[in-house]
Amino acid sequence: MPADSADLATEATLPSSGAAAEAPRRTGRPRTGARPSAGVDPVNEILAAASHLFEELGVGGTTMSRIAAAVGLRQSSLYYYFRRKEDLVAALVAQANIGSLALAKDIAASGGSAPSQVYRFVRDDVIALCALPFDINEIHRMAARDPEGFHAYWEERAEIARQVAKMLRRGVKDGSLRTVNVGRTALTVLANDEGTQNWYRTGPQGSVGVAPAKVATELADLVVAGLLAPGHDLETVRSEVASLD
Repeated sequence: MPADSADLATEATLPSSGAAAEAPRRTGRPRTGARPSAGVDPVNEILAAASHLFEELGVGGTTMSRIAAAVGLRQSSLYYYFRRKEDLVAALVAQANIGSLALAKDIAASGGSAPSQVYRFVRDDVIALCALPFDINEIHRMAARDPEGFHAYWEERAEIARQVAKMLRRGVKDGSLRTVNVGRTALTVLANDEGTQNWYRTGPQGSVGVAPAKVATELADLVVAGLLAPGHDLETVRSEVASLD
C-alpha cells in the first residue's frame, strides 16, 4: 500500500546528514603526577573517567574538576582536551550515535523483510542504549540548550531517523506494515528506545535483575506488533529474525 503524501513532507523536515562531532582538541598536556600516562591515550582515559562519573553522579552532578581529578590532571590541563563539559558529553554521545547509525545501515544491508528489520533495530538499539553510562534524555536536554554546540549530534540523530524511516516506508509499500506517516513513526520508534533506556536505568520497579536483552525484545515485540498490517503475524517475524541473527 502506498504511503500517504504527508510521509514525504514529514521526512523533508528532517535535516540532512552532517559531519561527525568535532574531535577533541589535542594530546600531550602535563599531568599532576598522581597517575602514570605511559601508553595511555589521554582522551580515551578522560572519556572513560567521565563515563564512570556520569553513571555514578549524572551529567548534571559531574564537574570538570571531578573529571580532572579522576584522571590525574589539573583542571586547566583538562581544558586543553575539552573546553567545557558539554564538549566532553558531545564526544561520548557521538560514539553512541555512530553505533546506532551503523546498526541501522548494517540491518538494512543484511536483507530480510521490513518488519524483521524494524524488529532487529529496536531490539539492538535498546540493548546498546541500556549499556550507555548516561541517560540519553539528559543529553537531549543539554543539546536543546546548545543547538549550535550540538549541531553534529542533531544531524546524526536525524540520519538515524531517516534510516528507520526507509525500513518503514519499504514495509508500507509492500503491504507488510500498516499505512503510517513514516517520518513521525521513525521518530516515535527512537523515542520509545530512548524512553526505555531511561526507565531501565532509573526505575526501581521492573528493571532490577532484568537483562537488557529481555527488555529490548519486549519492546521490539510491542513496536512491530503495532505496526504489522492485517494478515501478518509477529511469530513469523520472530522466526525470520532468528534466522537472520
